[in-house]
Amino acid sequence: MSKNKSEIAETEPSKIPFTLHPRVFAALGADLVTSDIVAVIELVKNSYDAVATNVNVRFTTDSIGRPMLEIEDDGCGMTREIIEDIWCLVATPFREQKTISKRGNESRRVTGSKGLGRLSSARLGKHLEMLTKTKNGECWQVEVSWATLSKAASLEDCAVTIRKKNGAELTNESGTRLRIKDLNSDWEDRESGEPENKIDELQEGLSRLNPPFEKFNKFTILLTRPGADSKPTEIKPSDLLENPVYRIEGGFGTDGKLAYRYTYKPFSGTGRKIKKEKRWSAVLEDLKSSVKRARLGETKPSCGPFSFEIRAWDLDPESVSEAVQLFDLQNRSAVRNEIRAFKGISLYRDNVLVLPKSENTRDWLGLDLRRVSKVGSRLSTSQIVGYVSIGADTNPGIADTSDRERLARGGEVEEFESLLQYAVTLLENERDQDRAKKEPEPTELFAALSADKLISDTQDLIREKASVSEVLPLLTRYDEELQRNRKRIERTFSHYSRLATIGLLAQQLVHEVGNNTSIIHEFIEVLKIHWAKTGEGHEPTQRALRLAESALKSLQRLAERFRPLANRGFTRGKRNASLKETITTCLETRKQEIERRKVKIEVQLSGHDEVRTDPGELYAVFINLLDNALYWVERLPENRKRQLLIKSSSTRIKGRTQCEVHDSGPGVPKKDHVKIFWPGYTQRPSGYGMGLTVAGEIIEGHGGKLGILDKGRLGGASFVFDLPQP
Repeated sequence: MSKNKSEIAETEPSKIPFTLHPRVFAALGADLVTSDIVAVIELVKNSYDAVATNVNVRFTTDSIGRPMLEIEDDGCGMTREIIEDIWCLVATPFREQKTISKRGNESRRVTGSKGLGRLSSARLGKHLEMLTKTKNGECWQVEVSWATLSKAASLEDCAVTIRKKNGAELTNESGTRLRIKDLNSDWEDRESGEPENKIDELQEGLSRLNPPFEKFNKFTILLTRPGADSKPTEIKPSDLLENPVYRIEGGFGTDGKLAYRYTYKPFSGTGRKIKKEKRWSAVLEDLKSSVKRARLGETKPSCGPFSFEIRAWDLDPESVSEAVQLFDLQNRSAVRNEIRAFKGISLYRDNVLVLPKSENTRDWLGLDLRRVSKVGSRLSTSQIVGYVSIGADTNPGIADTSDRERLARGGEVEEFESLLQYAVTLLENERDQDRAKKEPEPTELFAALSADKLISDTQDLIREKASVSEVLPLLTRYDEELQRNRKRIERTFSHYSRLATIGLLAQQLVHEVGNNTSIIHEFIEVLKIHWAKTGEGHEPTQRALRLAESALKSLQRLAERFRPLANRGFTRGKRNASLKETITTCLETRKQEIERRKVKIEVQLSGHDEVRTDPGELYAVFINLLDNALYWVERLPENRKRQLLIKSSSTRIKGRTQCEVHDSGPGVPKKDHVKIFWPGYTQRPSGYGMGLTVAGEIIEGHGGKLGILDKGRLGGASFVFDLPQP
């Protein structure tokens, strides 16, 4: 008869120990080290941690001609105690506890911390032979058969073989030499005898271990490719990389202040240099439409300070041909190959590479995906070579994952990546200005329709007494070119028209919805806290509620204002708008931004108040001009006055009213007075470049013109336009 559960006697708790099978050595080496390239790089980084000044990576053969990989350095080497207590302890916390390596007067922040680097050799080959010696110390040889370890019955049966050697085989008085035998992969094409792309990829990976723009004389990497005749080659960047066309360098301070320098140095012609600074509040303003504010520190960056340098090149046929001639390269492909070796942005911690470790992670910052939305202006990974420098102590929240292929996701990492993308955007904006100098004015679209060259070529053939059959191809080519240019002009003007029409509604609605939904979000979050406390009369809740109600009303007013414009039967001139009411609405909409920026605004209205313009159109004109003015006055130093003046008056032309918007900002350079009205042209990192285009199109639709004065009334920019009276 069975007993009830309650009648069964309970036993005392006991412990069952965790155990690991010896095959864990091979498994960790294969899984945590994602590729052979990464494995070699990790072993070279071990040499850096040993304060080596030179490391040789050699693909050679053993005594019976089998492929073998050697990595030898002149670092500090290891004693028997270190081998036994640290090297043989997998996942040792030694480097986490001792983050600085010292050798004489030199010290380095170590790159390894997980204690798994030695398993890279298990990924590369079945047998490891290590020879290591400290200065004035004994030389030790350690041998490990990873294959034998994996077949052992238990960890108790796993051991390495160690013996004392005289050290004559080592090149230097101290250091370590690894010999990895019975390689798991082929690094050489046995049929052709030529190295595979794998060696090229390794060379590229090793070349990025040190930032390519800083001169490191204390850590030299030499690579010897497979083949009996191969000679050591020093890993270093090319002359092309030392001479970028576009460059931005700078950094974010502890307080979030951004200081940077931009240099434009074309292969031919004159360049320019600028130096700028941005306070953290200005950076937040630039990023508010593209990054969630919750990911950005309100008073300073949470990710910590960091520095960067990014270089860029144009890869159009003309620019590439210039580079080939200037740097004496073999062909156009050589230019792209030089950049490809370092392409993308590399992340260094304490001057040692963190990312990328392999070809698949070159675009870890997502620049190529980001470029899809704005092809042409935005740079691709293949066009840039850059590095960003962080520190383990100053940026503790920026950590890489165990496989060393990406950053561990978190708030600080997301903020860091957003700020780095912002730096790229600044480079792109400056590059757009310099590229615009080379691009034709819009009126030059028609220059290709000229027949001057056709006539000149035809006259030359006639003088040479050419036949009709020789002249006919000239006419055929001209006709084909004419058709292509005609289509190009049609596409260009159609594109501009679509952009202006779509931008009118999209830009304003996106801006308003973005601003006001953030307020509603704040209300919801505060309300949650209030409910959690179950208290009444919670002032933050009441304040957030009032803001949310105001925001919703603003959205409703905006929808009503734009409703007629969305109607298919909408035609201009059927409704009138009040200047006073529209300007008041715009100022109320931007009230928080005006107060935060401490901007003094003066409104002087005289003459007719109403204009024969749809209220939605008039709102779009003034809100664009107001947003531009608010953005630029915030860039003024603290000791400069932040002022705006909005005026209206009757013009000399009967039946029209003139409007003016003046600000005390930095102003617009005279050379840009035409370009600022072009679609897509902007100097605001998160701008669309459509605001002035949209405003100008609306005004021109009513027979007026939006212009900028050569000299601003308040020292900044002064925009003037006129509209018809009812």
